[in-house]
Amino acid sequence: MTDTRPAVEADAVDDTSRRAPGVPERLLGGADHTTIGRLFIVTGLAFFCVAIIARLIVGIDQLTDNGLLGSWLTMVSSSARVFGPLSLVALILGVLVVLVPLQLASPSIAYPRALALSYWSWMLASLVFAVSVGFDGGIGGSNTEAARLGSLSMGLMLVSLALTAVCVATTVMTHRPEGMGLSKVPFLSWSALLGSTLWIVTVGSAFAHVVAGQVAQADASALAENFLNGIAWMTRAPAVYVMVIPVLGIAIDLVSSATGARVKQYGVAQALLAMFAILSFGAWAQLDRSVNTLLWTLFALGIGLPVLGVLGLIGDLVRRGSAKVTPALGLAVVSLLLILGSVLAGLLWSLDQAGVGTLFGFNLRLLGAAQVTFVGASVLTGSLAAIFHWAPKIWGAGVPTGAAGTSALLVAAGGGLLATVVLVQGLVQRNESTTATPFFGALTALAALLYLFGALGALVAFRSSIAASDAGDTDDEPRGETLEWAFASPAHADRVPESLPAVTSPYPLGDESSASGDGEVA
Repeated sequence: MTDTRPAVEADAVDDTSRRAPGVPERLLGGADHTTIGRLFIVTGLAFFCVAIIARLIVGIDQLTDNGLLGSWLTMVSSSARVFGPLSLVALILGVLVVLVPLQLASPSIAYPRALALSYWSWMLASLVFAVSVGFDGGIGGSNTEAARLGSLSMGLMLVSLALTAVCVATTVMTHRPEGMGLSKVPFLSWSALLGSTLWIVTVGSAFAHVVAGQVAQADASALAENFLNGIAWMTRAPAVYVMVIPVLGIAIDLVSSATGARVKQYGVAQALLAMFAILSFGAWAQLDRSVNTLLWTLFALGIGLPVLGVLGLIGDLVRRGSAKVTPALGLAVVSLLLILGSVLAGLLWSLDQAGVGTLFGFNLRLLGAAQVTFVGASVLTGSLAAIFHWAPKIWGAGVPTGAAGTSALLVAAGGGLLATVVLVQGLVQRNESTTATPFFGALTALAALLYLFGALGALVAFRSSIAASDAGDTDDEPRGETLEWAFASPAHADRVPESLPAVTSPYPLGDESSASGDGEVA
């Protein structure tokens, strides 16, 4: 030790001369929840476009009487029905990652480094899964090594998205500001807590089957059987509805913000979302014999009741408020109607399975595919509704109305048509028949094209918002009474407002405005 500070060496490194981290360094090394959320949104939507292209190819193959894919038809179709929904889960989780901390006025999401890990591991696993499909692996392929790679990468996708859900759920539980109990949490955050918790539980059960298949060193046919018996239950009722739980919360918050009206029966609305979450728990219905039960029928029938209740709440908000028709508002309503389409497919399945054996002889495989297709369309429309509505907080500026409207119309038409085609095909092609396969293939290709153009249009709209924000054309106009509207645009983790109103109700910004005499409470 010395009593005086040692002299600085002449060749000592000057900290001020260090180069500031560039964009790649900030992306790879950063853990800001807004940045990671935007990455989830863009990457999830881009990967979903890949899945839609696969569905387009499947439709063309059916149109040409199996002249394009040949024996790969089942593998590509099954892989797209797994890869597409998981990409949409990443998309809606990206929305929650950005908005949930803002609604809670939290400077960060819980476990930010774990969030960054979850994104990069999910993206890598998704790319590996796509490669495995190219080598006849994926889901149901005949190449054993590629099938093992596809099964392993699918398991990593599930675990990565579950880790993201852990971050979201923990944020809602532990990062709420003073005065905001769970009874005052905004509906988007409330549904995020419910959906993330159910997703974690559901993925844990499915991942166990992935591990079992890897430990057993199963060949391609055994892995396909393992998927059908141990994992495919996630793509049918009731477990398939786990993906769509946040859509209900998005719809309520969005319509309330767009109309300027408040939900009167706040506790009832939260109870409806909780009821939907309970009825979407499906780990108990993994086996085929679980479907042919009274309990499964009750789940299939009851899941539609909270959706109808939410539609009633939205109708009341529109009646009492002053709604301006926007692409986001239209997509929010369409997303709920698409859930009802999935419920219809589940009810038809339950009727077909009434008693012992089948009643009508419907193609149950296609009815299950219709359920997940309706749910996927609901997740996409609900996510785009949230992104368009909260665009100033996500990108920094609102989306162009023309681009958003065109994208919304194409996505709603393509998703609704694709799901309806699969549903009708399941009713027409009974007992595994091939009636009118070319006709259904043509409709599938048309729906996939509309779907694809709509998704690409959304990406163009995102780019326009980012460009407007970079040009300084930001939008800080408040559009709601929950705390995310107090943030500057675009929102960042280090830009938490210095003074926030005390939380005494679910609408703290509206309470502050009313108390200061600047406005009226709707």
